[in-house]
Amino acid sequence: MKVKINKNAVSEELNRANSILKGFYANTGILVTGATGFLGKGILEKLMRVCPSIAFIFVLIRPKKNQTIEQRFKKLIDDPIYDNIKAIHPSVVNKVHPVEGDVSLSDLGLSAADRNILVENVNIVFHVAATVRFNEPLNMVVNVNTKGTARIMELCKELKNVISVVYVSTAYSNANILEIEEKIYTTSFKPSTVINICESGDQKSIDLLEDEILKIYPNTYTFSKNLAEQIISNNSDSLPVAVVRPSVIGASLKEPCPGWVDNIYGLTNIFMLIGKGTTRTMLVKRSKRLDLVPVDYVINIIICAAWHVTLHRNNEVKVYNSTSNAHPIK
Repeated sequence: MKVKINKNAVSEELNRANSILKGFYANTGILVTGATGFLGKGILEKLMRVCPSIAFIFVLIRPKKNQTIEQRFKKLIDDPIYDNIKAIHPSVVNKVHPVEGDVSLSDLGLSAADRNILVENVNIVFHVAATVRFNEPLNMVVNVNTKGTARIMELCKELKNVISVVYVSTAYSNANILEIEEKIYTTSFKPSTVINICESGDQKSIDLLEDEILKIYPNTYTFSKNLAEQIISNNSDSLPVAVVRPSVIGASLKEPCPGWVDNIYGLTNIFMLIGKGTTRTMLVKRSKRLDLVPVDYVINIIICAAWHVTLHRNNEVKVYNSTSNAHPIK
């Protein structure tokens, strides 16, 4: 039997939700790390489009070898996904400010003046920045993903008027566990111990540790995200914190437009090769499912999570698993 959906009721509920979010984000200062990446761009676009009364959006950007932060910011804000916003809410673009910083550096590489601006003006933090290379050496991935998260949490504790912090992890941060609940899992590897070995140990010690880790985890990336979650949990006593765990993030279903994607890596590359007819066959396990989530679904959860943890504030980290299926085919 088909269930009839009342489209008017759904539309009214969405409008109500948007109204609540607009009210929550009105006049707030926001910090986004990783804004130049796929997910970060989408978060920035949604905030600007749905909540134009935001006071400030600070985006942490690191200079690259051949690009200044000004050049990288211009490339970001000139992306066509912001064209509609510029037409409808042109003033909101002027509320977005680049801040030179790098999660891999001590004190986030922030100048004293920029750090003070963030301390005085930021209410909500979205920490999205990460290296997502699966074959990254342990000391490098721990510095960016794990120690970088610790540096962000240090900044969050300094913020004078923080109301929520959202950390974007991965659904595979506990890939060694069959069923993942919405809670923080600890490991036999303590974050502080791993960080100390990666920072002060010799290469042989680091290699030995990596070998032990890879007996449990599929790669250094997923392990580093697990450690980052533990750091979030260990430093959340005075902060309303949420952890969002998306699985594989794919093209958008609806927003900012159907099929939006900004890269040809990973699954996007595979789909493109299939569409072009270059790839005709592929070895897969029949018993497995592809856990793919549209990027706009993940963005909505992230933006709502900031509101939800503020509304239900306590000393526990709230975890939101963002996946398309929980159980593989037997």
